[in-house]
Amino acid sequence: MTERHPTQDELYDPLAINRFKVEAAMFELIDQLQRQGLDKLEIAMALADAAEDYVMRLASKTPDDLDDDIRPHGYQ
Repeated sequence: MTERHPTQDELYDPLAINRFKVEAAMFELIDQLQRQGLDKLEIAMALADAAEDYVMRLASKTPDDLDDDIRPHGYQ
């Protein structure tokens, strides 16, 4: 996947740029997991579940807590 950069005529859109970066990382992760033998549907469901859990963790944090690194339990 090649990274597309905005041209001078395009407005700077950090949300679109961040979305592109996250999507590129996600596709790289999907590719790695498929090479390990995981099925596309299994990967999609696991990503959806993990994303939902992450959003719920963020929603439960106070603004001061958002500065802390948010990782699943057991990860360091």
